[in-house]
Amino acid sequence: MPSTARRKDPEFPHHVMCRSISEIRLLKNDNDKIKYLQLMALYCKKFECKVLAYRLMDTHVHIQLDPKGCDISKFMHGVNLCYAQYYNRKYRRHGHVFQNRFHNKVIDIDEYNLTVSAYIHNNPKSLPNYHDCIYTYYFCSYGVYLNHRPDDLGILDTDFILSQFDKNPKVARQIYAEFVTSCNNVIQKQKLFEIIDRYITTEPYEYRSERYIYYRDLQPQQILATIAKTCNIDHPEMIKIKCCHAITEYKAISVFLMRDLCDYSYKEICKEISNLTLSRVASLCNQGFKLLTEDARYKNLLPKLLSAVRAA
Repeated sequence: MPSTARRKDPEFPHHVMCRSISEIRLLKNDNDKIKYLQLMALYCKKFECKVLAYRLMDTHVHIQLDPKGCDISKFMHGVNLCYAQYYNRKYRRHGHVFQNRFHNKVIDIDEYNLTVSAYIHNNPKSLPNYHDCIYTYYFCSYGVYLNHRPDDLGILDTDFILSQFDKNPKVARQIYAEFVTSCNNVIQKQKLFEIIDRYITTEPYEYRSERYIYYRDLQPQQILATIAKTCNIDHPEMIKIKCCHAITEYKAISVFLMRDLCDYSYKEICKEISNLTLSRVASLCNQGFKLLTEDARYKNLLPKLLSAVRAA
């Protein structure tokens, strides 16, 4: 039976869940969980998106993801593919690691953002050592929300949720902790909305995280022209020259930005540039990301292009 079409919306947060196949534990130990978090951080940086909440358990993962304009399928495919490769190498196995596709639900109502956040942060209660201190569970973002520990990987936007409880961060954390506790084991939707009404502030609040949506609708020609100028390339069409080492950096950055800001698939990039295989495009994409994040010559290039597609 064919898969049903996935509902996605790049402007709204999503509740994402993925689970391992039945015969394995997805995250066997702390090192596996750390690896998964590191991959989340890497792809947040690649696709300019943020995580609102997360919880990593042995057999499944919950993520409240703010795509900020990116395609969540590309984000999750990158994270889960890299993790599956890591897992199979480490445990000397082959085959599938994840059960089917990841599941997602678009959160297009503000109240649902709060209930999903509370649900994710309540779940570690099922762990024997964390029933009364779930904020101490490192692989759940609740501890960051309560300022119990820092966001070591810089992937979280806590202001999006906390600002709805109080404009004072310290007070907001206290109220949010009470809210999460109140939502524990509540099933009825109406009851959840009553709890939300009781806790969220009615005062105007300042949203400090400056959430932006980056519309990934640039045309390749715009990207090629901008990068060619930065790389001192005489003509953007030179990207189509085969086996020319002098333009490798230009080609790598162009491929990454077509993936990120044109929302192109690898196949579409192959068609646009020609003379490239899918594996070569994937390799160039990684090289381009590294150049943009580590090479001082290109550090202003991505912010410049992002400003062209940014919408508050």
